[in-house]
Amino acid sequence: MNRLFIAILLFFSLSYSETQDSVEYEINTTRLAIIGGSIAFSYTAIYLVYLKEGWWAESVPFNFKDDSEYASNLDKFGHFYTGVIFGHLFTMSYDWVGMSPFASTLWAGITLGVTQILIEFKDGFSPYGYSVWDAVAGTLGGFYAMGKRFIPAMQYVDYKFVYWRNNREYWKIGGEDKGGSLTGGDGVWVDDYYGGNQSHWLSFKVGKLLPHSLDWFAFAFGWGIDDGRFKESSNYRSRYEYYISPDYDLEAIFRPQRTWAKNLVTILNHVKLPAPTLRIHPSAKFFPLHPLGFGFNVPF
Repeated sequence: MNRLFIAILLFFSLSYSETQDSVEYEINTTRLAIIGGSIAFSYTAIYLVYLKEGWWAESVPFNFKDDSEYASNLDKFGHFYTGVIFGHLFTMSYDWVGMSPFASTLWAGITLGVTQILIEFKDGFSPYGYSVWDAVAGTLGGFYAMGKRFIPAMQYVDYKFVYWRNNREYWKIGGEDKGGSLTGGDGVWVDDYYGGNQSHWLSFKVGKLLPHSLDWFAFAFGWGIDDGRFKESSNYRSRYEYYISPDYDLEAIFRPQRTWAKNLVTILNHVKLPAPTLRIHPSAKFFPLHPLGFGFNVPF
């Protein structure tokens, strides 16, 4: 594992050495203090308002948890996506502080890795247990921004997410009744994996290979899980659902010039916007504007 980590860092280091210029970067200590204080405040607030009551209200002896059956592992993609978004936010913050492009993405990944490990460590003292793969998925997501910045092929792909509560029957069960008194306590949407409510996507920017007028066009492949977990006839296993859909590249549509605008579009480009969608498995179903509204079965 250590050799693999060193190899990854070496790869990014070589990639960076080929693209770096003569710009000298200097850390702004005032901005660094602002970012450090903001991170500390945010983490403390999230813990006191949300996690302490919702996730960690019950304390047990430290334990590891094999959660490979949970939500058919769709939760691992959720951890990865969370790492992607926060990895970008940390990268933007460290850029603002004055770090070099390589240093900001590296420290963003490290920050997410430490955060994930600490969260799972605390989970280890709860009924949920320490999940190694949850920590790995979140950490990999944290390094996503580094890949986007230094691996040319990743400029053609965006990782996206969409949530829409089309299936309300299992909302409270799917959300696992998490949430404290200040967050409703009737289920948490980020854990509402079932019934096709939550889906993850890879959006391929094929428009970059097309004429300029079509450079906004993308083609997306998505996946989620159905509500089979709650049906005895399916052996309590949820099946994966797969989708194909046209998509939009917001960077090509808006072409932002200012740093704040580029950062905003970068985050928004990780949200799958409504579009005509075809579910190709386990049965064909067409959605005129997924995820909004309902679809209809396609016989073929």
